[in-house]
Amino acid sequence: MSSVGGQANYQPERELSFSQAQGYEELPGPLKLEELPHTARVHIWNVVYSSIRKRVQRGNFGLVVSGDWYRVLHAKHKLHDNLPLDEWDNSFDRHKRVLRHSIESLPFNRVFDLIQFLLRQPECPPNLVVELKQTFEFCRLAYAIDVTPPPTIIPAVTDVEGKTITESLQTLRQAGLGSSASHLRKAAEYINTTDWAASVRESINAVESVARRLDPQASGSLTSALASLEKRQTLHPALKEAFRKLYGYTSNEQGIRHALLDRSEANVGMDEAVFMLGACASFTSYLWRKHASGASL
Repeated sequence: MSSVGGQANYQPERELSFSQAQGYEELPGPLKLEELPHTARVHIWNVVYSSIRKRVQRGNFGLVVSGDWYRVLHAKHKLHDNLPLDEWDNSFDRHKRVLRHSIESLPFNRVFDLIQFLLRQPECPPNLVVELKQTFEFCRLAYAIDVTPPPTIIPAVTDVEGKTITESLQTLRQAGLGSSASHLRKAAEYINTTDWAASVRESINAVESVARRLDPQASGSLTSALASLEKRQTLHPALKEAFRKLYGYTSNEQGIRHALLDRSEANVGMDEAVFMLGACASFTSYLWRKHASGASL
């Protein structure tokens, strides 16, 4: 078993302490979106630190970072931090200090920006992706890591939601529906940046992409594609009507699929964005599985 936060023999489910089991302390509950408590930050830092420490060697002026982490941190210096190359050095103590401060002190979204950047580097150690995914689960964060390249942090308020979204993404990729999977990942990323309207738009675009793939003759909107699928007896009328109404909501609400007219921002928030992501992820994979099996929807 790998370790999380320096703990050996990691198990996905955290065991209750004596105090929790006996009712002296509250049971740990699932965290909310936009929460990244200190304990989770410590676990994340421990995983990153342990990974970098394996690539440290002694140089002429002290400990330096080498190997794959040298290249990852060099890319971070140049592309993520936007710093001049003549200020670069591979001092282990310097990188340790900067990274720890960033993970412990930055707003949650900036920490996730940093983690996602590191994980997406070609030279990123493969074990880091897996161990950070396990750390998110261990800490019961309201986020999960979709490990399929490029790794992406997705909102997942519950374990079930996280599993549903990641499994849907896997189904779409295996089916060659990369455009639909891309829309869902963008929807997740927009939630992380609190652009709720853009997230809802990308979620419904994922469904539209699959529907048009199933029926290339359907023209125009998702509504026409769903109607065509219903005529071919591949979509139950009730399901068609449910998603037609959701599509109507995204079309009618200002600032989602159309420009704002008389408001400063779209009347859509985090709850709507998270719901649409989960609903559309489930519906896209459902549509394709039924289509692939030849069964009637």
